[in-house]
Amino acid sequence: MHPIPLASLPADQRDYQLYRASNGLLCLLIHDAHASQATAVYQVAAGSHAEPNDMPGLAHLLEHMLFMGSRGWPEPGSFPARVAEWGGRFNASTAPYATRFFCSVSPQGLQPCLAQLTDMLAAPLFAPEQIEQERRVIDAEFKTRLADDDIHAQAVLATQVQSQHPLSRFTAGNAQTLARDAIRVSERLSQWHAIHYRAGSMALVLHGPQAPEQLLALARDSAEQLQAGRAPEPFVLPLFAPGQLPRQVEWQGRSSQPQTVLLYPLRECDLHGAAAHWLDEWLNSPSPAGALGYLRDRGLLDELHASLEPDVGGQALLRIELYSADAEPEQVLAGLDGWLQAMRSKDPAEWPQAARRALAQTAFDLGPQGDMLVSCRRYADRLLTLPAEQVLDVAGVGLPTLGMADWQQLLSQLNPANRLLLQRLPRLLGGELCAHTDTRWQARALPQSPAPTANLAGRLGPCLGPLAEAPKGLRWSSVAPGLRLQRFSPQGGALRTRLAWCWADSSATLAERRWLQACWTLQSEALERWGARVGVGLQWSLAPGQLVLDVRGPQALLPGFVRELLSQLQTPPAASQLPLIERRSRRWLQDEQDALPAWRLLQTLEQERSTSALRLRDPLALWQRLCGHAQIIWLKPDGWPEAERSQVTKLLINLCPSLMQPFAWRCPLPQLQPGQLQVSEVSSRHTDRAQLLYLPAEGDSLLEAACWRLLHHLLADSFFAELRTRQQLGYWVVARLHRRAGRPGLLLLVQSPDRSHRGIESAVDRFLEQSLEHLGALSTVQLQDHAVHLSQLLEQYRQHPQQGFEAYWEDCLWQREDQLVAERQALLQLDALHWRAFVSRLPHSARWRLLSRQAGAD
Repeated sequence: MHPIPLASLPADQRDYQLYRASNGLLCLLIHDAHASQATAVYQVAAGSHAEPNDMPGLAHLLEHMLFMGSRGWPEPGSFPARVAEWGGRFNASTAPYATRFFCSVSPQGLQPCLAQLTDMLAAPLFAPEQIEQERRVIDAEFKTRLADDDIHAQAVLATQVQSQHPLSRFTAGNAQTLARDAIRVSERLSQWHAIHYRAGSMALVLHGPQAPEQLLALARDSAEQLQAGRAPEPFVLPLFAPGQLPRQVEWQGRSSQPQTVLLYPLRECDLHGAAAHWLDEWLNSPSPAGALGYLRDRGLLDELHASLEPDVGGQALLRIELYSADAEPEQVLAGLDGWLQAMRSKDPAEWPQAARRALAQTAFDLGPQGDMLVSCRRYADRLLTLPAEQVLDVAGVGLPTLGMADWQQLLSQLNPANRLLLQRLPRLLGGELCAHTDTRWQARALPQSPAPTANLAGRLGPCLGPLAEAPKGLRWSSVAPGLRLQRFSPQGGALRTRLAWCWADSSATLAERRWLQACWTLQSEALERWGARVGVGLQWSLAPGQLVLDVRGPQALLPGFVRELLSQLQTPPAASQLPLIERRSRRWLQDEQDALPAWRLLQTLEQERSTSALRLRDPLALWQRLCGHAQIIWLKPDGWPEAERSQVTKLLINLCPSLMQPFAWRCPLPQLQPGQLQVSEVSSRHTDRAQLLYLPAEGDSLLEAACWRLLHHLLADSFFAELRTRQQLGYWVVARLHRRAGRPGLLLLVQSPDRSHRGIESAVDRFLEQSLEHLGALSTVQLQDHAVHLSQLLEQYRQHPQQGFEAYWEDCLWQREDQLVAERQALLQLDALHWRAFVSRLPHSARWRLLSRQAGAD
């Protein structure tokens, strides 16, 4: 291993070291003494765009086959069980130019799991008898993805790029494209693997509490197993043929809502450079001078989401999703063109570049925030695409000052003659069909109309300054009986807090809470983008009877960020914002109704007693009523400054006067009656069939909770292995421990593109019957072994930042005292008599079977 110096290092408590092995493998090692989990991420610089033309989907099939046995671990599918043994998670994904594998486990499990993962990548078996099975899995996955508009959008785009470019190919793979003799497919997999899975085209990121020398030893052992050398570089081709653009394509999607996507092909574009960073800032900014803010103020647009998608050789696609109000696409394009013309003449020297660099420095010094797995995946990608000195600089501290020439060079490519307009319509008559996906589309030349240059004089750009400090000398406020406050001690690193606004009985319907969520997300939009620059994450969500806010970020910034956020929510929405809020909430509702069948069933499982009507005769009166009647549950980390605590409490009481009344919230989910079988049909727009079987606990004793947790632990892997891997029932197959109204239960979910509801029901019931028979026959020794192992995993859950936080929240929500510790003790006290009595009751317990239904389906 040869050390590679890093230009600068974050000032956090982690130790970062970069090495290159003699065979070319790049290894980033992150020693983190506070980490409760250890993570390994492999990234291979080859994906679907490198596969041969005559076998679309070969890269995807190879990703699957790596889990089907290797030289050191020949048993197919043994890796998931090894990861589960160490209380972890894993996954893999095939992208156009990269394939990624990861596992995150307890620190003790890093060495054995990394050893097997490396063996999978270095010496896969590609057994012909396993190929047919994985071909069926990929075909089922493909059929399930046909319910998702993303695959149809990809297929339509493929018809427009020039035919030699890899983006023009079908790469998902299905039974037709992978239909070859299994032995011949095995040979092709081996050949492709030998070319592309070479150490010089791979990166490994290790993160954990192990000492740096231990991480280095693990990396060295891994590198020695990989084949030396580099894969060939991809050939650079322009995305579009000369004269192909401008062009407009209409296509029929599965969603009932229209969507407009604007694509600009870019050349000589440094995705990590200063010009690209500022383009993202200006396009997505809701400030008056930003593209979103300017078009929204003119009534042309509700939402805008811009992102840069990489190609090779400095090429990229700028993707801009546009959600307009009532404006025609031509008006929106004219408004955007006018804004772009104005921005071309703007001198970047006049922008707050120093303030942005200061924010980047703050983010860099604080180090990665949130789930380290996300940061490890990002580092792995950067290892293969950037010089060493830029790998850790995600925030952009080292970016040079942006000059006028670079800015104009980038914006000169965003002109009306260099764009592709994709319009998704709920229905399209006539046109052509895409191969494999049967997506209906039609294309024509896109007219170019001159647009007047926007007047941005006096309009403010993105706000990049620091947060204001809290007033000094304030004391902790008086008691608020309607505020259920629970404190917890975080394990270190980033802080996380959660507030849930709650309404008693039916004083706030689901639709009304969705409307308030739309209101508050709009009001906090600019602050959310500011927070993203310094590692503060903000997320709103709906739960039964609640509107929930999650905020996580650095300890030095989180309290002030929450104070600033609550300050912005104090003011009722402006009259000009009300139409946008209503359209946003209605679009979210439509998105829920358009969701995949499995998601529709999960939504129904959490369906509340109250109606979902939106009473919007007087929006301002609705805002006042919702705020006035809300009470709050707050899970707060210890250690906030006194002034910040005082300010937050004052702001909460000012926003929600009912905090001065006794706490009155109750969960609005009805309980199932003991022994009852309830069957519900749920409408779905998709042809896939989904079925959910839910078995709820009849009591809430600790012994009962321990039995349900052990039941899930013993069934989860076998449910997936039997119904998805062996029976090929569907691609979405999951068994989950699911709490409903505070009580545990077992959730069995299957979504299938081609099986009938009768077939799914029969398979699930048969699995459950056979499993319960087996579980009821466990010996005392076997039961104790399982209970001890699960209790050890629960302790790991408590130490994991995300799982531990959710456990704290459950305790706060249902007013329990460290439920995980109590369940651990109950597990260790569980005897065979109680377990057999529990298992024997299950066939006669309450059950809720939910089925998706589409008109005309069985």
